Amino acid sequence: MSFRYILLSLLRGMVTVMELPNFHGGNQSLSDLPVEVLCEIFLKLPMRSLLSCKCVCKSFDELIKSPTFIASHVNHNSSSKTNTSCSVSILVIDGNYRDRSEHILIGTKDNSVTSIRRVRQSNPLTIPTSVIGSCNGLFCASLEMIGEQWGSHIILWNPVTRDNRYLPKPKIDAPERQLFPVFAFGYSPQSNEYKVVRFISYYSSGNITLPSPSDVFIMQIEVYKMSTDSWTVLDAKALPCDGPDHMSLESDPFLPLHFGHSTRTLFLKGAFHWLAVNPKNVTDVCVAVVAFDLEREELKLNSILEPRRILHAKKGQLEVINDLLGLIVPHSPTEYPPDFDIWLMNDYGNRESWTKHYVVEQSTGFARPCGYFKDDLLLMVDNDTDNSLFFYNLHTQERMYIFKYGQFYYEHSCSYVETLVPVSKRNVVAENADKVMNRQC
Repeated sequence: MSFRYILLSLLRGMVTVMELPNFHGGNQSLSDLPVEVLCEIFLKLPMRSLLSCKCVCKSFDELIKSPTFIASHVNHNSSSKTNTSCSVSILVIDGNYRDRSEHILIGTKDNSVTSIRRVRQSNPLTIPTSVIGSCNGLFCASLEMIGEQWGSHIILWNPVTRDNRYLPKPKIDAPERQLFPVFAFGYSPQSNEYKVVRFISYYSSGNITLPSPSDVFIMQIEVYKMSTDSWTVLDAKALPCDGPDHMSLESDPFLPLHFGHSTRTLFLKGAFHWLAVNPKNVTDVCVAVVAFDLEREELKLNSILEPRRILHAKKGQLEVINDLLGLIVPHSPTEYPPDFDIWLMNDYGNRESWTKHYVVEQSTGFARPCGYFKDDLLLMVDNDTDNSLFFYNLHTQERMYIFKYGQFYYEHSCSYVETLVPVSKRNVVAENADKVMNRQC
């Protein structure tokens, strides 16, 4: 009996190499296995083992980096909650009172924190960065350059492959005195396109907090597409600010795009969502949920939040909770109130379907919600009592501490899955490998 080929198998999450007998004789190798069998094996491997397989032989390398396999790998990891980590950006203060940005990945299982590790940095990311978002294993971030406007330098990078791409300079030159620009990063499966959306808003007079009665609120939008490596300016218009009547929104959909630095842009059902307020009347309590369809590249009204029903909605925070649009609303309009409610839109697009699902009351401390992760876990930070970061279980009301008593400030969080999605342009090897794979599948 001769031993002719090796087979990769999974054992307790590790790659085991086993020699299997070849009863039929002849010279055979693992690469002779059908491509679909190899794909099934590779899809189940941990990322580190999968990267190691790329070094085994040329055929493995070409198969693993083929667009078809990469797409299958993204779908496999995205649909598995066990492969999803919580990415958190924090500003760490060291003993010499110097700060540095860190990006950490937090893994959970069975209501416990199982792993905490740092995101691998690419060379351009040694300077401070501000994460905009994550999608299919890619991060989009703004590089913080001294003397440069925030959002002037955007980069996409994949922490697994350490591949990165600088985006070209946006086409719209926004005035220095403007409301804080908002960026969003996502993927449109219909067109197989990764896009970065940039929203710029300002008043024609240059005033920020107290515009004049004759002032005009200007909003501009541009979209970057990774396939063309270029920005496209969308049609937008400037509308006069005449008061709270504009919160009807149906007739003036561009008016309410008034953003703040802390704006969270959530992606759900093919669109980005955010809270919008009347840009003219700062005392108006009416709030709307506005959406930007990523495929059609157009704005639409999702719903208006009734102020008499959902109190303090203007201080609220949008979240995606169990595939539903959610809203975290404080019990009081103070800066960081300890108690808050969580509302869910049970029927997407139906403003009457907002229902209160959770009430969170804290007997001690002033921890604030940062974002919803998964499995009823809400990420929270306490920079007042014990300077801690933890998950709060909405059902059991238990805390899962990530770390305590650290010198840090929370900046951003999002869900993250490890993938091999390329950031640089597709190369000839990958395209040829994809053709070979399609012929054999």
